[in-house]
Amino acid sequence: MIVGAVKRCLPGWRNAGLAVVAAGLLILAFPDFEYWFLAWFALVPLMWAIEREGDAARSLVIGWLFGTVFFFGTCWWLTFAPITYAGFPWPLAYFLMLVVAVGAGVFPALFAAMLSVLLRRFG
Repeated sequence: MIVGAVKRCLPGWRNAGLAVVAAGLLILAFPDFEYWFLAWFALVPLMWAIEREGDAARSLVIGWLFGTVFFFGTCWWLTFAPITYAGFPWPLAYFLMLVVAVGAGVFPALFAAMLSVLLRRFG
C-alpha cells in the first residue's frame, strides 16, 4: 500500500532528467563557470517537465530534485570552512551540505507544485 503511494508520486525518468538538466544549466550560469546567458534558458526544461508530468505531487518531486541539485551545485563551497578550520572529514561536510540542499529544495518544489496546479486549471 505504501509502496504504491510512493510510486504514484515518483516522476518519470525523462522528466527527472529534464529537472537535472535545468539545474545543471542554472549552475553553469553562476560564478566559477560564468556562462551567465544560460540563466535565460535554464528553467525551460524544468517547466517543460512540470507541464509533461501534469500531477502536482509528481511535479513537487521534480521541483525538489531540481532544487536539491541546484543548491548543492552552487553552495558546495560552504564545506570549505568546516573541512579546513573545524577539521570535519570531507564526507561528513558534504553530507551535511546535502542535508541543507535537500531542505532548501523544498522552495522550488512548492513552486513546481503550484505551477502544475495553475497549468492544469488555466491551461
